[in-house]
Formats: sequence, C-alpha cells, structure tokens
Amino acid sequence: MKKTLILLVGMMLLVSACTQETSLGISSDITSFQFDADGGSFDAIIFTNGSWTAACNDAAVVCSPMSGDCTTPMHITVGPNDALFTKSIRIELKTVLGEKSRSGKIVITQACRPFIFSEESLLRVSGAGGKARFHVNSNKAWKVTETTCDGVPAELSVDPAAHGPNRAEVTVLIPENPLGRERIFTVRLSLEEFPECSVVLTVGQAA
Repeated sequence: MKKTLILLVGMMLLVSACTQETSLGISSDITSFQFDADGGSFDAIIFTNGSWTAACNDAAVVCSPMSGDCTTPMHITVGPNDALFTKSIRIELKTVLGEKSRSGKIVITQACRPFIFSEESLLRVSGAGGKARFHVNSNKAWKVTETTCDGVPAELSVDPAAHGPNRAEVTVLIPENPLGRERIFTVRLSLEEFPECSVVLTVGQAA
C-alpha cells in the first residue's frame, strides 16, 4: 500500500511537471508586419503565463514595454529606413516560468526609399572622343531624361537608354571635340515612377 501511494504521488508530480512544461509558451497576436520606408507603429498583444522580455536587432525600433508578467499589450514603433536595402527586423520574445523558458518572435519587413546613384562622380575622355562607362545602381526602373553639353541640351548616345532595377553599366559615347577647349557633358537618369529621384552622369572632355 505504501509503495502504491509513493508511486501515485510520483506519477502526479510527473504529470504536474509535464503540464507546466506544456502550458508554458509565448506568442503574439501579430507575428509579421510590413512598413514602407517612412515606418510607423502598431500594437500587439504578448500572450504568455510567465515573465517575458523583448529584444530587437534594430536600433530604430522601440518596443513599449520591453518586459512584463503574463499577457501584456505592447506598442511597437519603427523609425524611417534610410538604408539602401529592405530591412528584415526581428523582435525576439522570451518567457520564463520557474526553470522553464520559451521563445517567440515578431518579424517586420520594411521597404527602403527609391534610390539611384552612380559609382563614378566624374569621368574624362580625350579630345578625340570615346566611351565613358558608368556603373549605376537603383532599386526602381530608370530612363534617360536629359543630355547636355556645357549646360545646353544636346543629343548623346547612351546605352542603355533605360534599365530595370539593380546594377547596370551605362556607356556614354562622346564625339570628337572640334572646339579647341574643354567641355562638359551630362546625362540625367531618372526613376520612371519617381522622376524627382535622379542622378547626373558627368563627362569632362579635353580640348
């Protein structure tokens, strides 16, 4: 009888421990969220039956509060994204109950601003003319919107005259210089969806 009682008590303790381990968890009513480059905020509810903490891999993200006991609402603010890439932001959640711990996460995707830039600010060619090769990076499609010689509109051969997002080699063909003095050519590339976002390629030509 005594052995049976001890066995029953042991089984009850084991079931209790398993129940505690199984019931401990942490989750959020929002597990993923998307923002544009300007950022913003949203509210989430952290569900857990233990003490919890939050940590984020991005300094531009503020979680309030960063810790709590049991189920708690949390306000999440995401700052602007000025980087030249889309951010994947993780808010790591951890809960503790006794010696047990569990983890969860909220994943935020934040787009970057439209951009276009050239790796070369200025290239030079001889008076005989030739090709000036620029390396242009963008995250949107672009096209040539203006070409000039010494500030005056002028026709120039630009290849390609339009391109999709990503890195591209842009070749500007400069004709022979008959003026006997130096001159400056420019080529403006503008994003098709955001024409106010542009880059100017500059070529100096010797006399």
